[in-house]
This record gives sequence, structure tokens and C-alpha cells, in this order.
Amino acid sequence: MRKIYLLIILSICSIKALAQTEEATQTVALDRLLKLELGLHGLGLGYEVPFAEKWSLNLSGGLGGGYYLENSGNANDFNSSFIINQPVAYFRSEFKYTYNRRKRLIKSKSILHNTGNYVAFQTKYTTNRVFRSNAWEEMINPLNRTLLHEIHWGIQRPLGQKFIFNMHLGLGYATDFDFNNSQVYPAAGVQFAYILSKGIK
Repeated sequence: MRKIYLLIILSICSIKALAQTEEATQTVALDRLLKLELGLHGLGLGYEVPFAEKWSLNLSGGLGGGYYLENSGNANDFNSSFIINQPVAYFRSEFKYTYNRRKRLIKSKSILHNTGNYVAFQTKYTTNRVFRSNAWEEMINPLNRTLLHEIHWGIQRPLGQKFIFNMHLGLGYATDFDFNNSQVYPAAGVQFAYILSKGIK
């Protein structure tokens, strides 16, 4: 009889443990986020889509600053310019691995809006100026078609119920299609986002 009671108690404990594990897994799952983004890259629309518990894909596009790589002597110079009335169009994809959400949850820290620390691989393409300027302006301050690849580490944190702060640091490799130059560069980014809509995976 004691063995039966012991078996029942162990079964109940196992069921509770499984339920808690399942609840924790559901809690740390990433959300789908449609965002209005503003940062060093410019102003645009972003869509973050999770495809695993810790992996997500962030797709975005908009208007912002441009780049050019100028060959000066033996080295290339990586230049960026943000001209408000002469923006370029950008298209960006970012594969993110967010690695500490469960720890944050255990420590009773917020995991709202996919909050966590992450490592990511990003690809960004920028066009020439969307609104053409005069030839002299384009010559002294060119904004060329560029492709940038980055590996970076970053943090994503909520600011209230509707806003997100994002910051990253890393290393990138840029290619300038108009000047036919390429270069490694230090990567850094700061971004604020407003949540337009949110959904569960």
C-alpha cells in the first residue's frame, strides 16, 4: 500500500514538473513584432519573426544614411553620411540568436518584446540617393550602392509597454559597387522602435 502511495506522489510531482517546464518554455518564446524603427541607420519599418525558441529573423527597410568607400592611396576610407533631404533607401536582414531569456525570467527580469542579449549576422543593402541632387553635391559627398555584412553582439530592452531600445557592437565588411572598393569596419548601432503590433509565434 505504501508503494502505491509513493508511486502516486511521485507521479503527481512529475506531472507538476513537466507542467512548469512547459509553462517556462511557452513564457520565454519569442514574439512576432511589427515595428516602426528609428536609429543611426534611419527611419523604417521592421518585422521580427521567430523560427525557434532562441532564433529570430528581423527584416526591415526604410530611408536613411548612405555610405561610400573611397580609395585614398594604399587604404580605403569607409565614409557614412546622413543627409536629411537626400536619403538613401536601405534593406536589411538580421539573423538573431537571443541567449539569456530564461536566465532573465528566473531572475524575475523583463523579457517583454523579445528582450535579451543576442549575437547576430546582418546584411544591409543601401541604394544611391532616392531624391537626386545636383552633380556637384553628388561629387563632393557621394552616397553609393553598398552592401554591408556584420557580425555583432547586442542587447534589446523594453522601454515601457510600446517601445524598445536596441544597441549592438561588432565587426563588418562593406562593398561599394560604384567605387568598386571594399573594407572591414567597426560596427555599432543604436535604435529605438515603436511596437505597431505583436503576435505569438
